[in-house]
Amino acid sequence: MVVGRHAVAEALNSTPQLAQELLLAASERSPALRRLEDQARQAGIKVRRVERSRLDALAGGAAHQGVALVLGGAPYAGLEDIVESARRAGDRALVVLADHIQDPHNLGALVRSAAAAGAQGVVIPRDRACPLTPAAAKAAAGGLGLVPVCRVTNLTDALERLKQAGLWALAAMTGGAPPPWELDLDRPLALVVGSEHKGVGQRLLKACDMSASLPLARGVESLNASVAAGVLLFEIVRQRTNS
Repeated sequence: MVVGRHAVAEALNSTPQLAQELLLAASERSPALRRLEDQARQAGIKVRRVERSRLDALAGGAAHQGVALVLGGAPYAGLEDIVESARRAGDRALVVLADHIQDPHNLGALVRSAAAAGAQGVVIPRDRACPLTPAAAKAAAGGLGLVPVCRVTNLTDALERLKQAGLWALAAMTGGAPPPWELDLDRPLALVVGSEHKGVGQRLLKACDMSASLPLARGVESLNASVAAGVLLFEIVRQRTNS
């Protein structure tokens, strides 16, 4: 389920083949919703008017702005599919592992950044972490159609599997590590990003090959996890572009 006008428009533009049905609030007749309705009908997607209370329930608290897009298929990819995609990418392999991120907007923004950086996948844990909710999908703004998300029981085991496939593991730290531009990131990489409050877990951190932290102004302890991930991802892109 993708909710919100911008997120639905992005999903209709990027991956209309995944859409099953467009739901519109019966009371809403704005030009923005009419454009989404026309776009969906042109793509052969079923359009249905529903009560706003129904959208409230489906959105799970996310601001739906009178529109929701129902996507078909399983929302999660298999780890081996991501491993195989990374293997095919060779030196440009890039996978993001999110360690127990709790906030759906943070998770969605991270998925969007991963998609923009050309990552082959995002891996999240099953327990004590935010799943793909409508709020996360809205924050991803179409990114879910561009990068697969895998949900695993054990992130450390998933990281070891990616390392077996030839990826190096880079941990994002809040301090005590060199800045990313001092590291050689022009290599197959698995970027490990920690939770909003606890950072990368110790067992997962020990499995990483190297770590990086961003120099912050005095008085600022840390960045939002998705913001830090975005900075690191595009430092990786920069190094690869300049190599």
